[in-house]
Amino acid sequence: MENKTGQTVLITGASSGIGYELARCFARDHYQIIMVAHYANKLREAAERLQEEFQHVNIHHIAADLSKDNAPEKVFTEVQQQGWQLDVLVNNAGFGEYGPFSESDLKKELAMIHLNVIALVHLTKLFLPDMLSRKTGKILQVGSVASFMPAPLQSVYGATKAFILSFSEALQEELKDSGVTLTVLCPPATDTNFFKVAGAENSKIAQGNLASAEEVAAGGYAALQKGEARAVPTFKAKAEVAASNILPDSVMATAMHKQSEEVKPKKSTAKKASTAKAPEEPTSTTSAEPVTSTGTRKRSSTKAAPTELGSSEGVTETPVKTSSRKKKA
Repeated sequence: MENKTGQTVLITGASSGIGYELARCFARDHYQIIMVAHYANKLREAAERLQEEFQHVNIHHIAADLSKDNAPEKVFTEVQQQGWQLDVLVNNAGFGEYGPFSESDLKKELAMIHLNVIALVHLTKLFLPDMLSRKTGKILQVGSVASFMPAPLQSVYGATKAFILSFSEALQEELKDSGVTLTVLCPPATDTNFFKVAGAENSKIAQGNLASAEEVAAGGYAALQKGEARAVPTFKAKAEVAASNILPDSVMATAMHKQSEEVKPKKSTAKKASTAKAPEEPTSTTSAEPVTSTGTRKRSSTKAAPTELGSSEGVTETPVKTSSRKKKA
């Protein structure tokens, strides 16, 4: 464990899932932590749990709905007013929407674009100049294996993650020799609240072999600290990215479409009665408003509240790819 006392990290989508596990990684190394998420009560409970586990760490929280235009500016202003100098920015907040594009929720998709893309760009734009002036700093952008290939039934979500990869790779070139590093974390489908929020909990991918938020966060944190360009945690994720470099986009799209389809409920047929003339029994099938607040450090031994997964902070992944340009595995 490296002692980073005096350094500060801001993490969006920090109240649950990968974001919360990343906060735990930073806490182990003694960072001062600023947790940002949409829902004030859930965020406060998450901050209290984290403080209970890491009583030596300064933990603050800012509740903000980053899908709104002015939310990143409010977060930035709060950080400045508190006198916090940011050493690490983690853009983790995001959510998805499931279903054929012609039938999916447009209002939700526009909010998703705002959170997954616009807020990420806005926060990066606000905090990067100070890092460059000090010639030091780290940024972690949370993409997905969905950044590398088409994502039928999650087309808008996949496109937002493809944007994150393209945007981040361009910045990596611009930031060479600046002292500031940028890492893209590209997880596979992960066991968070993402599928429930997206309405995809009955999809094949959601019911398959999911990565844990803890292992994804650990992989992203390690790559960030080393200044690596990309983190693709788990063997499954690496295999999916490698496949996207070899197979045509059309083939990947078909494969991802099948993975994203809903699992059809299994039919159960009752056994026939032993009497020859007895009829066969029928077959049955089973079928916010933004709030801004700053938490203070807590050292009490109050028992932590139970974990509650946030409705907009879970990050998951359905494999996808941005363009015909092949990425490094």
